[in-house]
Amino acid sequence: MEFSKLDQIEFVRDRVIHKSAGGFVFHESPYDHILYVALLQKQDRKFFIPKGHLLKNEKPENAAIREVKEELLLKDNPKIIAKLGVDNYIFNLPNDNRLHYKDVHLYVFLLEQKSLIEPLKDEDFINAEWLRFNDALEKISFDKNNLLKARQYFYFNKSVRLFDNLNDIKSISVGIPSYNGSKTIYKTLQSVVKSLNLLSESILKEIIICFDHCTDNTYNIVKDFISKEDLKNIKIKLIYNDGVKGKSTALNKIFSNSLSDFLCFVDDDVILDDKCILNLINAFILEKDLRCNYAKWRRKSLISNNPWKKFWHWIFGVKFDIQPYDKPSEIMRASCMMLQRENFVYMSDDIKNDDQFLQYIYWPNTREIQNAIIFFNSVSSVSDYYKRFIRIMSGSRQLKREFTKERIDNCNKDLYRKIDYKKILQLPLRQQLPFLFYRFIRFFINLIVVIKLSFNNHYEWFRIKQN
Repeated sequence: MEFSKLDQIEFVRDRVIHKSAGGFVFHESPYDHILYVALLQKQDRKFFIPKGHLLKNEKPENAAIREVKEELLLKDNPKIIAKLGVDNYIFNLPNDNRLHYKDVHLYVFLLEQKSLIEPLKDEDFINAEWLRFNDALEKISFDKNNLLKARQYFYFNKSVRLFDNLNDIKSISVGIPSYNGSKTIYKTLQSVVKSLNLLSESILKEIIICFDHCTDNTYNIVKDFISKEDLKNIKIKLIYNDGVKGKSTALNKIFSNSLSDFLCFVDDDVILDDKCILNLINAFILEKDLRCNYAKWRRKSLISNNPWKKFWHWIFGVKFDIQPYDKPSEIMRASCMMLQRENFVYMSDDIKNDDQFLQYIYWPNTREIQNAIIFFNSVSSVSDYYKRFIRIMSGSRQLKREFTKERIDNCNKDLYRKIDYKKILQLPLRQQLPFLFYRFIRFFINLIVVIKLSFNNHYEWFRIKQN
């Protein structure tokens, strides 16, 4: 390897110290928010990010931009979103007994256009390619952890529009992904329409319903709703998920069919309080750093004459009634969540915990909005609880491929809640005993799930509807 006299290289006895810079160049498709990464390929078929030596007296950020443009033969100027940090490693060269130490200043870049890129042949690159994020993650050599970190930095730090008041907002879309929601979706739609109608008439409003491989009569129920209800100026768009079955794919589909300033995703089995959507929007106006928010849960009463269902509804719901923890929950729940259009993150088709995925991207800039209320059906059977539990556990393990261990550990440390047993002991027996029984059941279900997932971590799950 030959070094230029212009490069920032320091020779110290038996060591050579290199200063270099480069980074991860992202382009986010404005239509569907698919994220692309620009990578270079060498003759050994391995993929790398563009980077190279700093010139003497050159600042790292200027060197990073220069190297990106040179190695990708890029005409456009990439915008620095954030500095990722400094990567350090040691290497050897043939016929050289010295140790070479390299400090690489890494940056996260944004290109507004998916510009033409070509490899710099002088650096032995044979190919330059825009790869989808997950494809890049599979192919990149040596920088997988930094690529995961770079994506999180990209979304967390990219600039978005700020809204000072409700008059600045021109449009909103409510997206409802539905899988066999015929028993509940009519009431959900009624509550969404009432909530939207509290917004100013100047705001364009639409509801997008994505039928996710439904096998019941959900479609007919929705058509019946459209024909009977007074929708005023609210448009309803019906679309189909003809791709991989699952909520994450449906959310991607809803996003690509909307151009609104705000997106509110609502499950097909919850009821919104009248002011829910208004209060979610107001939170963005009041908190400028907010990236994603979500509604507060309240349990609906179980309408059933089945004493067995009533019993388990009481047992599994007691934690919502007494809140036996050391602090309020800050774990995001996807039953009703809102974000600005710019903040939507394209998800892999098989993501199970879409809410946890978005929270790991944006924490600590996610928030439960206390005066935005939704009413939900809590679990009323052991089998339903088990299936929900295994989905959450399986989905959490799945996210280890989407985020660095450091990011997951930091988020979990902030979000984890401990049970306050002093509070439990002070409860009356009519609450204390069912809670302890619930914890007993949960312990055994957790044990079964851990054992099952140790044999098969590829678990498919879809919601079980409540009566």
